[in-house]
Amino acid sequence: MKDDTVIVSLNQQQLELLDRTIDRFPGSDHEALMVMAFKEFCAEQADLSGDADDQG
Repeated sequence: MKDDTVIVSLNQQQLELLDRTIDRFPGSDHEALMVMAFKEFCAEQADLSGDADDQG
């Protein structure tokens, strides 16, 4: 395995997000799109956890 290889385990929600991100930007660099998709996913999760904290 090359040193710059990253192995990622994804759940169904993350795979669907990645597919939607790639569909929005056809022909783009898939590595950059994966990074964008994961950043969006993390932001969504942070928003959800922040909402739960506010309700406590």
